[in-house]
Amino acid sequence: MTILKNSAKCVHCGKEIESVHRHDFSVHYCDVKPAQRRKWEGNVLVDVPGETTWSFAVDGGKEYIRRCGEPGSFIDTSEYSE
Repeated sequence: MTILKNSAKCVHCGKEIESVHRHDFSVHYCDVKPAQRRKWEGNVLVDVPGETTWSFAVDGGKEYIRRCGEPGSFIDTSEYSE
């Protein structure tokens, strides 16, 4: 399998981001539905009021495909060939 395009599209705002080369960790900050920033307090994960962070990220370019972020916040739009 050959990766022709390594990309994902936000389900909330429709913006598509692409990783174009290896270790190109591209992140998306959604203006429509920002992701809530969280932090660990002891062994509990809590929201940080008033702070947001990136929604999802793509990585790997044409070498490998990696996704980070909330499941369901993006649609994979990558293209492959056999």
